[in-house]
Order: sequence, then C-alpha cells, then structure tokens
Amino acid sequence: MPSKIKVRFAGVTLIIFALLCWIYPSYSVYSDYIELLSKEPVVRVSIITLWVPVGLIGAVASLIWMSPRALYHGKGIGKVYSPKAMQLANKLTLYFALAGIAFAAGWTYHSLDLLEKYGYVYSRDLTKITPTGIHLTYVKSST
Repeated sequence: MPSKIKVRFAGVTLIIFALLCWIYPSYSVYSDYIELLSKEPVVRVSIITLWVPVGLIGAVASLIWMSPRALYHGKGIGKVYSPKAMQLANKLTLYFALAGIAFAAGWTYHSLDLLEKYGYVYSRDLTKITPTGIHLTYVKSST
C-alpha cells in the first residue's frame, strides 16, 4: 500500500475516532441532564465528563478544518500547514479546553442546584467510578 494511502486511511480513522470520543460523552452528559429535567427517580451527574462537550470542540474543530487539505496531499497536518497555522490551532484547542473547565464548574453548580430544588439525595452505593469519570448518583427523595 503506498504511503499516501496509509496516511489518508490513518487521517480518516483519526477523524472518526475523534468524533466518537466527543459525541459519546457529550450525549451522555445531555441525557443525564434530560433525566434531571424529567425528574427521573435516579439521576447521574458526571462531574469530570462535563468538561468534554465544550473542552473538546476546539480539538475536533481544528482536526476537521485542517484534515481535508492534509488528506488530499497525503501528508500529516504538520507537514501541510505552516508553524503559524499550527500554533493558531493549538491556541484554539487550549482556549476551548479552558472554557470546558469553566463550563464543567458552572454546569456542576447548576445541576447540584436543580438536584436540591427537585428533592434528590446523594446515593454513595449507586455512585460509579469509570474510565470516563466519577458518576455521582442521586435518588429522588420520598419525603
């Protein structure tokens, strides 16, 4: 297999993997919030995972924006774009990562406020620690 085809295949695989790594946790955070708004009996709040929806937008956007040209030439992104363009992409990624941290903190306080308002109680037994983060579980109070 020629080297350009290998690079193109690796690039497409990287884009698909990056999108899945962003979509899956983002959907999980979204569904947890919808469960909270629907006042389900058991609700999860994933503290660390809250960083992903905003924090990874910069990396995914940079990858999607810069990849077509690199795939067309069959080279890596760093070989197709200038160092100045790469520096801009890195700054964009960093700024979104920092914005993701701020989003996660704000969303956590908002979710905890709603949990208190709707009468949920923390359940230590149902809380799970997984590779994607700590998933705090709250149960609807019967009182």
